[in-house]
Amino acid sequence: MKGIIDRIAAIAGNTFREAIRMRLILLLVVSGVVSLAGGLYFQEFNLGSSELRFIADFGFGAMTLLGSIVAVVATVQLCFGEIEQRTILPILSKPVSRGEFLIGKLLGAWLTICSFIGILTLALILALWIRELQMPDWGVEDTLSRQSVSYSGVLLFAAMQCLRLMVLASITAFFSSYASSSMFAVFMGFFVWVIAQLRGSLVAEWGDGIGQSALKVVTLLIPDLRVFDLGYQALDRSEPLGASVLSLMVYAFVYSVLYGCLAALVLKHREL
Repeated sequence: MKGIIDRIAAIAGNTFREAIRMRLILLLVVSGVVSLAGGLYFQEFNLGSSELRFIADFGFGAMTLLGSIVAVVATVQLCFGEIEQRTILPILSKPVSRGEFLIGKLLGAWLTICSFIGILTLALILALWIRELQMPDWGVEDTLSRQSVSYSGVLLFAAMQCLRLMVLASITAFFSSYASSSMFAVFMGFFVWVIAQLRGSLVAEWGDGIGQSALKVVTLLIPDLRVFDLGYQALDRSEPLGASVLSLMVYAFVYSVLYGCLAALVLKHREL
């Protein structure tokens, strides 16, 4: 068991270093600086406390959109790229199973995604904190006592994005496991992302009776990614969200394991 964990950890570490060499780190830094600069730019407008909420929403949107792009592109490059360039063969020639290879790649991709979200989160918190200190009618002590944005809500949103993107990366890895081209895997990853964002609306608005029941069964295969927007609730209220967080962790784990197992099964029977 220890040998399996060591091999998976080694593959995950090498995958993360490979992602850094793919210049994803440049995207992380640039996105963080842009988010920070964008937040500080709003000091030119006297929008009151709503300005802070606007900056928070802006940062949340950046995490969701850019994070999804990184999740899809990085997973395809790190998983399918090994198959396409045949660099997977020297790895599998060692005592490493295809399942271990895939798990290690997914963990490395998720570590890259979490690093991306972490940098955006730090940039957003710094932008909110600086802007709060610059609010025209607030002093430092008044700012601390009348905080209009919950930093715990920002951290909660970031954590939920890591779970959301873990699910998206697992689904993308499934398509990468049998894709014949990287463009197909990227397209399917973004296609599923769009459907997953609209899943709740599709079930609510499409079909009646048997048609709606059939649609619900089909959409069970696609997770509802909007449920991970839990941070928005934390910004508006102080009610405990522990039960919701736990249920979302289970939700993300189930879908990630499901699509990870499917990807491993497909890769096991694929000719390399």
